[in-house]
Amino acid sequence: MVCVILRFKKSYAAALLGALCCALLLGALCAGRAEQTMAAPQTRRLPVVMYHHVLRDRARAGRYVLPVSQLERDLQYLREAGYTSVTVADLRAFVQGERDLPEKIVMLTFDDGYQSMEDYVLPLLRETDSRAVLSVVGSFAEAYSESGDTNVNYACLSWDALRRLRESGFFELQNHSYALHDNRHGRRGLAQKKGESSEAYRAMLTADLRKNQDAIRANTGAAPTALVYPFGAFSAGTKQIAADCGFVCTMTCEEKVNTITAGDADCLFGLGRFNRPAGPDSAAFFQKLGVTPARNGT
Repeated sequence: MVCVILRFKKSYAAALLGALCCALLLGALCAGRAEQTMAAPQTRRLPVVMYHHVLRDRARAGRYVLPVSQLERDLQYLREAGYTSVTVADLRAFVQGERDLPEKIVMLTFDDGYQSMEDYVLPLLRETDSRAVLSVVGSFAEAYSESGDTNVNYACLSWDALRRLRESGFFELQNHSYALHDNRHGRRGLAQKKGESSEAYRAMLTADLRKNQDAIRANTGAAPTALVYPFGAFSAGTKQIAADCGFVCTMTCEEKVNTITAGDADCLFGLGRFNRPAGPDSAAFFQKLGVTPARNGT
């Protein structure tokens, strides 16, 4: 009888020890998975829209000119789909771990700085509580500041108008070069000329970008952190030159959806953008970017 009891106690102890080992092993596995989950960097999918000029005259609509009514429908579509518009400052803060971002984000960019930004775009941004990135060509702003011409059909914004837009809180001003929004003289945008040495290219581009930085800062109070490539044109050394000039973000004209990753500062370089032409309705255009209407309250 004693032997039976001893055997029972040994079996029970062995079973208990086995169960304890299994529990410890399971706990370790769960902890490992939790650590992996916690360690996984946060990411956000970012479609970027590239707008240019916006006019009421539909006869002028085309690849780079959008009717005001179409922009209004675009902004309404994004709001109804649950998207939040973000700026470069928002992305930088997310990457640096300083703030979170909603799951559904979009960036609205406007190139060149046309007078239509103040006349037509600003009221729509206010109405929909949207934010936009406005890329400034310094030589354009300089010329229209001197001429005083504010014809909405073709004029670009003066420095005073750009300052008002920045102070409105609805536009973030960025750098679109001082005098390189040009296809003449053998150079396209920021691209290196054929036969131009790397040293000469670096000196030229650095001087232009710093001139625009100084002009934007002096005239508007803004300090651009992003370089938007005119025509999307650049060369192998452009990114490093931009980084050396203090830019934390560059934007191209390549049509792709971006992935923004917390902790990865490099993900802000070479952001792709989708040009918004007149023609396709909002649903057709944004579905190409993966921006679809909200469903089931999401």
